[in-house]
Amino acid sequence: MIRLIAAFAFACALSACEGGHHIGATDQWEAIDVEVLPVAAPVETIGRLAYRGGLELRSRDPMFVGLSGLEVLEDGRVVAISDEADWIDARLVFGDRDFLTGFTDVRGAFMRDERGRTLSTKAEADSEGLAQLPDGRFAVSFERSQLIRIYDLNRDGPFGVAEMGPRLAGVARLPTNQGLEALAAMDNALLIGAEGGDEATTPLWVAPLDAHALVPARFAYPLSDGFSLTGLDRLPNGDFIALERFFAPVIGPRARITRFVAPGDEGAVVEKEVLATLDPPFPVDNFEGVSAVRTRDGATRIYIVSDNNKSAQQRTLLLAFDVIETPAAD
Repeated sequence: MIRLIAAFAFACALSACEGGHHIGATDQWEAIDVEVLPVAAPVETIGRLAYRGGLELRSRDPMFVGLSGLEVLEDGRVVAISDEADWIDARLVFGDRDFLTGFTDVRGAFMRDERGRTLSTKAEADSEGLAQLPDGRFAVSFERSQLIRIYDLNRDGPFGVAEMGPRLAGVARLPTNQGLEALAAMDNALLIGAEGGDEATTPLWVAPLDAHALVPARFAYPLSDGFSLTGLDRLPNGDFIALERFFAPVIGPRARITRFVAPGDEGAVVEKEVLATLDPPFPVDNFEGVSAVRTRDGATRIYIVSDNNKSAQQRTLLLAFDVIETPAAD
């Protein structure tokens, strides 16, 4: 019975059962107290990924919930967003073999719109995807309004006015809670993915930052086995990493991490490589954010973060993996 109650709470959260949400108007970064617990894994490698440490992040601060987008920078700084238009800024700590061991100097602030106002309703504040542009600015996708906003966080801090990003054709047809979930930066454009649902594919847009007209979808991302698309990032070599989420009552959550090259032909379906599927007993939750960086020793490091949906039955997990480029011999 306890498992069924927990499963119902998780499913309700994923399908947009909502209580109150946190909206505020502070003009300053606020320090956030976060308890950090190590997360062990039952195996050292899973698929094409080597586990490099994990953390469970606990906080009573209402700003530190629902983490849905993530960018880990090469100096160990973390910029994340909640799904209630909050900025989270922190720094990672590493131990032996560059394992992830800590999450410190955490602070938060409220995101603003293009008029400099805090976003005051869930319909406009459902920020989901995050990508750092080559010039250092950050792009954020909003699921229910299906908008892209761009912020110069390094110049303005969290107080600057947003710049409206490219607008996409076809987003009016997206389900309210299955919209612009995934975002990655390209050289002068954004790769944007819809979460998807029961269809065999979900659209991907390549939107130039200076686009003035509505941008049509260019590719399609394949979905299968009940998974949906929740995160994107560009790999150091120019390929893309994708994060997929699965949930069903009784079965519970699963996650899948894939890699792909953007197709050359418009309208093509992405050919993806599954790097790993995460299921119990591996630590798993509602993973929504993914970030890829190059480590000091040249490895490709993947980070994923989970959205706890304000649920006592869920956790905010931050896990680290290195891509195993050469499969181990049998």
